[in-house]
Amino acid sequence: MLSHLKRRMGVIAAIAVLAALTPALSTSVASAAPATTATAAADVTYLEACPASASIASAGFTDTTSTAVDCIKYYGITQGVTATTYEPAGSVPRWQMALFLTRAATEMGVTLGDGSDQDFTDISGKSAAIQTAINQIKQLGVTTGTTATTYSPDDNVTKEQMAMFVERLLDNVTPGPNGSADDDSDGDSAAEDYVNGTSTTYNYTDIDTGDTTYEGHNAIVEVFNLGITGDAKTVTTFGPATDLTRDEMATWLVGAANHSNLRPAGLVIQSTDAADYGAMTAATDEVHVSNRDASFDAIASSLVDIFCFDNSSVVALTSTWNDTAFTAAGVVDDADKTSAGSTAGTIEASDDITDASGNIKLEQGSMDGACQVTENASTDYYAWTDAVGETFDKDTTTYTTTTVTSSYAADFLMWTTNLPLATALSSATVTSSHADTVAHHAMYGTTVTVTMQLKRADSVAASKNVARADCTIQITEYITAAAGTGAASASTYDDAASSIVTHLVTTDANGTATFDMTAADPSSSVSNGSRGHVIVIDNATTANTTEGCSTSWEENAGNTDAMVDDAIFALKWDDTARDEQGVSVTLAKGYVRASATGSGASQTVTALSYDQYGKGIASGSLGMTLAGTGSSRGQNVGQTDEGTSAITNTFTTTRTTNSSGVATWGVSRDSAVSGSSTFRVNDASDNADVETMYWTNASSTTAVGDESASAPNTLVPTVNYADCDADTEVGAQLVGIDAAADTVIVAICNYKSADSAAHTRFVEYVYDSNDQFTWDLGSAYGGATAADTTSWVYYLTTYAGGGVGADTRLAAVDNLDVGSSLVTISAANLTSIYYFDLDG
Repeated sequence: MLSHLKRRMGVIAAIAVLAALTPALSTSVASAAPATTATAAADVTYLEACPASASIASAGFTDTTSTAVDCIKYYGITQGVTATTYEPAGSVPRWQMALFLTRAATEMGVTLGDGSDQDFTDISGKSAAIQTAINQIKQLGVTTGTTATTYSPDDNVTKEQMAMFVERLLDNVTPGPNGSADDDSDGDSAAEDYVNGTSTTYNYTDIDTGDTTYEGHNAIVEVFNLGITGDAKTVTTFGPATDLTRDEMATWLVGAANHSNLRPAGLVIQSTDAADYGAMTAATDEVHVSNRDASFDAIASSLVDIFCFDNSSVVALTSTWNDTAFTAAGVVDDADKTSAGSTAGTIEASDDITDASGNIKLEQGSMDGACQVTENASTDYYAWTDAVGETFDKDTTTYTTTTVTSSYAADFLMWTTNLPLATALSSATVTSSHADTVAHHAMYGTTVTVTMQLKRADSVAASKNVARADCTIQITEYITAAAGTGAASASTYDDAASSIVTHLVTTDANGTATFDMTAADPSSSVSNGSRGHVIVIDNATTANTTEGCSTSWEENAGNTDAMVDDAIFALKWDDTARDEQGVSVTLAKGYVRASATGSGASQTVTALSYDQYGKGIASGSLGMTLAGTGSSRGQNVGQTDEGTSAITNTFTTTRTTNSSGVATWGVSRDSAVSGSSTFRVNDASDNADVETMYWTNASSTTAVGDESASAPNTLVPTVNYADCDADTEVGAQLVGIDAAADTVIVAICNYKSADSAAHTRFVEYVYDSNDQFTWDLGSAYGGATAADTTSWVYYLTTYAGGGVGADTRLAAVDNLDVGSSLVTISAANLTSIYYFDLDG
């Protein structure tokens, strides 16, 4: 402990009488000042005296729902102010704290003194129990009194005093499982036999001045780092002279007890880390089991059967989706043993056994592979004890359980800009101070915001985002000096950097961080010479090691439909006159049900006309057609309608952009015949973009080949989609997945010799939880695999066609292979069959 050695080196009479009201020292040698960068508690324990898995009962107080209060009530440390009230905001007199401390000490395994008189002259008016408690904490060294002969029992306990009380109490407490026992400065390098923390960093700005004592300062730092105060690293005010509240008292005593061997009665399982990111197989990832009697004393030599079950909603491709931990009768079914023993659900002589302290520790990384928590997995752990040969029945056996859940780690970092359409220059040199890269146009006087997003996969899809706070991104910024005022904007901008600065930005709760790049306009009245500006995005390894974030990731640009491996973004700042540079088209929907009712089906097409800086051009003229050059989503520009006649898409040909550079078209199509339409929008310079959509039919009982309505309930491809060129041949492609509507969109081709043409129709197939699903993404993904609805949709939207966009269309169409792919639709609530072979 920080003050532990000082007390032992300086135990002279003058210091021995110093108690919680000792005059202040302005600073402490433990740490001269708060950390310049917020730092988290460093000596915490990850096990609890009252874990959630123990289901500690409510204390029954009407004025608080604090689980810490529930905990100290459970252990008999408090009884409340009345039977139904606790008064959490109330202060704690020193006489009462003596009772709380002695009760807590007893439950933490500390042997109290006899409570004989310790020469305090001001406690005689208190009850015998109070006097005994005060004398006992003096015997333990928890208090020295406010003077050598006074305790000041009616004074309220301050937070500084409480820090010293708890720190001194822990001098007497043997560390429990995962409790901190850092080596003190005592001449050896061994762990201590008492609860101890030695980290010296802190964030409080009010403990180095005022009346805070030297010992008080050190005690505050220690209880913070032990996690006893429960303060996050963002808390910068401690309030050493303020009265401790009863609510805070409960939190602190529970925080101290967590480091001890105090555990609830019975068999209780808990983990050191219930939720984290990535594979949870580090040495610090542990499952603990404790066994205690009704007095909370250890029960040694108990045989314990510990088993697990992976309850992940999306299982690995090589797993069986319909595994269950227990049968309907409550008997262990597909659960697995964690380590010791051979049979889950049976007490064996070879099972794990509690040690002399009544505990079992299992490292998750050393468990059977089936019980190790892999990335994006959730595993239930069960423990129970009985005589050898007894078997588990979930309906009758007393057991304890806990769940450990892993989220995806961030193995990728995607960055985008608020001007993704800014034109890239042909030059590959931005500054001679850094490696070559391609620059983009940026207008003087504006701001380009770079947004960085943690990702779990090499995909722009929002579903692949990792929502994790406090991961650090390093940005190295290079800026060249601007050419002189009046110089041409095409002037050289690749000189040596005049400024090189390293920045650190941290992600928010969504796993997102931003960085602004800006350059003031040197002059608004004349043309200005250009300047180069580069940022290099990297992992801040040191900070991320401390935080537990990924220490390496692949940086990718995400301004297009696909990620591009790139950690560098560069700008050329200039003020060249704006000019039409391009058009970007988006669709309101990827597919629309074809209809001949009323005015038919409708679609909304939106287009942005932009300049070389990626900014929208107002009052521009844009035209839209269904003919021209280019392709989108695997479809040629134009339209592909079922049958031999093109269906009319009605829309206004020309639109004028609004102040943001956007124009919008309403499209109507009055026909029940399915088809596809690819819209091409161009500006006056014929810069253009295209997007394809699908007009769909619901599936029906009509078989493929019936020209009136070919949207079959039963679909069996007989040839590859591209080879549909002989009578009765059928091919199919998966073109869209609308997970929100439980719908897949399939393009079906059927060759008709009557008109010597391949006819294409686009069909919606709706699935539900009653259906049977099988995917085949190839041997690399386990081959043909049965699935439930969740995992089937997950893997299709992840792997099919390179992923699914926000408008439900696949990034690229994906053939349903011949020989195995089929769809058989049954009536609602009956079993439809989906077998999608996408391996080809």
